[in-house]
Amino acid sequence: MSGGAEVVLRRTWPQRLVVLMCLAVIAGAVAAAWFVSTFYSGALKFQRVPIGPDRFGQPVLVSETPPGDPVNFLLVGTDSARGLDSSDPVAIGRPVDEQGRSLADTIMLLRLDPVSGSAWVLSIPRDLWVSIPGAADNKIAASLWIGGPELLVETVSTAFDVVINHYVQIDFLGFREVVDVLGGVPVWFPHPARDFGSGLNVLTPGCHVLDGVEALQYVRGRTYQEQVDGRWVITGGDDFRRIERQQEFLVLALDRAIDRGARSLSTMRPLLEAGASSVVLDQNLTLAELMDLGQAFSGFNPDNLHRYSLQLYTLYRPDGTYQGEELIADANESTFAVFRGAVDSMRPPDVSLTLTGADADDLQSAVTVLTGEGFVVSGHSQRSSPVPETVVMHGPGERAAALLTATYVDPVPYVVEVADMSGVVVALGQDYRGILFLFQTPYSDMEAIVAAKGRPAAIPAPGAFPAAVATVPPPATTALITSGESWRLPAADGRWAAQSVVSPAESTLGRPPPGESCP
Repeated sequence: MSGGAEVVLRRTWPQRLVVLMCLAVIAGAVAAAWFVSTFYSGALKFQRVPIGPDRFGQPVLVSETPPGDPVNFLLVGTDSARGLDSSDPVAIGRPVDEQGRSLADTIMLLRLDPVSGSAWVLSIPRDLWVSIPGAADNKIAASLWIGGPELLVETVSTAFDVVINHYVQIDFLGFREVVDVLGGVPVWFPHPARDFGSGLNVLTPGCHVLDGVEALQYVRGRTYQEQVDGRWVITGGDDFRRIERQQEFLVLALDRAIDRGARSLSTMRPLLEAGASSVVLDQNLTLAELMDLGQAFSGFNPDNLHRYSLQLYTLYRPDGTYQGEELIADANESTFAVFRGAVDSMRPPDVSLTLTGADADDLQSAVTVLTGEGFVVSGHSQRSSPVPETVVMHGPGERAAALLTATYVDPVPYVVEVADMSGVVVALGQDYRGILFLFQTPYSDMEAIVAAKGRPAAIPAPGAFPAAVATVPPPATTALITSGESWRLPAADGRWAAQSVVSPAESTLGRPPPGESCP
């Protein structure tokens, strides 16, 4: 110092940025520690169900999976009235079993892929007639009563040839508690609705925020009626419309949870505590895995939940009474393939493709950039005349590879399955702008985006890349996204077949029409 003057040390802007970054890291660490503590205290309250090996000593659940690998959850809603007051309408005529047994009222198979952020759900009708290991053939719901969660998991695994990693169970009371913690779930009713079996009674059309009791009535109803033009009409009197309501309600509930702050650390505790007091988990579902999945799906859009149901026959006993539902042979293989891993996230080196296009410069550029991104480009061919729009074509069972390819193409192309081809072919159209080497369209969004685009008026013939175009064939039966209605048609052997599939891009059940809102 000179002349007693005080020297003031000033930070440069780079130094200030470093300080701010350090503060942010410290704040993040504190928040993370609080979140772990909060989550852990809630997670400890979850009820656990031990699921051991089957009668041959083989594991029923395959719980030990590498971090980041896709996992299958079996989600089960039971018909147990445990915890309900004896005067509760749901509990009337439904005594609590002294041994704690219950039937599976709702069964869903949920697949989560943390890498791609994709999720798929398959609803399984409780009346599905299956072989129950170690017991007589029966409805799949009965396997929970006969042998508890272990036997239900084993039954689903063997019936569909899928691996189940974790088990989650909730009863009537738990379902109602979770909905009530959310402050109810908004559902749009185009008409007054009622269900004598479940007790649902919606007097006016429009938006209704269903509380826990009403929500349970809505998703359980099997005699669902709507008042159309002054007359009561049965519009949901079977398990297929019931399944559609359940799947759509799941999405609406997820939307509600997000609106209520489920993505905010400071507002998650009530949701965790509600779930902890009413949800049963298998003993191997760890805190770390729950947290990893929560982080991977923190930005998930519930509308992108891919929903499936099964194609079935209806079975009748010799006296004509209803027996149950049965899988149509070979009709559900593409659906089961999803839960066996056919559409798990892929990486560019896993995809071999060929390209075709009329513009030589565009074609060469696409080959260069796609190769640089890791794709295996096995060939390319110049067309004699252009096609109007870019189309990614793929053979049966290769949709995941086609969707990954489509994430790199600008603009998002059509993605179509061609029954008599193999591999992936990219036909560059006149709308082609380039290959994205940064900021690709999220893989988890692609299924919904291409479903919304529909199918082009014509697709290039994929064979040797001729200039001619071919008329688009009807959608293949193996398409992963198909339209959403349930219907019945006569089968060749005289039985009645029932089919039901729901597309997230098309389903509007419970949603307000354009111009209306449901807060």
